[in-house]
Amino acid sequence: MIEAEVTTVGLSEHADDLLDQMKEQEIFAEKLDGYRFAISFAVASGIVPSEIGKRKTLFNVGSLDPGQLIRSAIEALYEDELRTTSVYRVAERLADWGVRELYEQASQGQLDFATLLKSVDEASAQ
Repeated sequence: MIEAEVTTVGLSEHADDLLDQMKEQEIFAEKLDGYRFAISFAVASGIVPSEIGKRKTLFNVGSLDPGQLIRSAIEALYEDELRTTSVYRVAERLADWGVRELYEQASQGQLDFATLLKSVDEASAQ
């Protein structure tokens, strides 16, 4: 059975804490910016996200995706996952993975957005 579409999205409590830290470190100006970037990073990395379990609600879908570009990308790229869950549940899972990965790179002093984007571009060209 396909899950009904949701009106809010969130992260696991751990990923939310990491996103808070990245905002405090001024890696992202706003948590919403980091959330969106984390989704994009996960998609560009070819991640098929796993379930995250208990969520902490953060954003209204209308605020996250006013032009529905995230919805369109997920519908185009995650058809298999959408057989059992909603678009924005997939977005949450992508964001959760992306936040964790970005935090890991930042904590190792390796978060350089130009290099990160270049490596994703090179990986997608292969």
